[in-house]
Amino acid sequence: MNSKIALIVAAVVVALVLVIGRQGPSVSQTALTPSPGVGATMVAPPVASVAPVPVPVAAPAAPYAPAAPAGGEQPLPNYVPRKLKVFEGHWQGMDGRLMTGELARKLNFPQGVQGVLLGEVTLNAAFSGLLGGDVVVRVDDTPVTDMESFQAASRLVANRNEARIAVLRKDDRPGPPVVRKLTVALRVEEGGLGFVQLEGAPMILAGDPRPHGYRGPCTECHPIGQGFELTPDPDLISLPPPAISRDVATSGVSPHEVRGPCEACHVIK
Repeated sequence: MNSKIALIVAAVVVALVLVIGRQGPSVSQTALTPSPGVGATMVAPPVASVAPVPVPVAAPAAPYAPAAPAGGEQPLPNYVPRKLKVFEGHWQGMDGRLMTGELARKLNFPQGVQGVLLGEVTLNAAFSGLLGGDVVVRVDDTPVTDMESFQAASRLVANRNEARIAVLRKDDRPGPPVVRKLTVALRVEEGGLGFVQLEGAPMILAGDPRPHGYRGPCTECHPIGQGFELTPDPDLISLPPPAISRDVATSGVSPHEVRGPCEACHVIK
């Protein structure tokens, strides 16, 4: 009986060996490696060399920075058009702007008058006899029809000490406008007359209501933003000075620096 059992066991073992031999070794490499605990040397299993496969990865986006204008200029914090219409000009105490049809209607001038309307007159212009409201139409023999021709005419006499300024002056009488032409002599003692300095219209804030009739897109005349002018006026020159009493005027105590007789600016009550 025992011999029969032994034969059966031997046959099963042989069959298993034959089957394992056909399928190849299935024992893990770790099981075949001797344990370091029994004095065997650790042998690293052979590893096949595999080339790394490149994986497409999106590069991080660079932080946004506005492109610098051509010529190395710094970007401007506000909107300043490169081409602006000239708004006003200054020359020897004259503060003038283009005489337009709109201004002619407001100031009761005949339509079609061309020239530079003087809004303010000081310094040598005042000594020459010019007044606010005069319209400059000629400098010596050069006609003045707009701001650019006003500057060009002034350049022709910039190195001289005297020039003749022809203006139109409206009489302040009721009824249809009456305009007369007169000529004054603009003089300087030394240094020459120089030439007209041109400026654009004042800065406005985005969304500001338009204080005048439509004259085209705002950006044809105005820079949009803030920081181009000092506000409020630190000396309050643009505001009418308040009336003061006779006692204050004669006390000699002034809230500001000495600027001449009080009567020159203030109404004395």
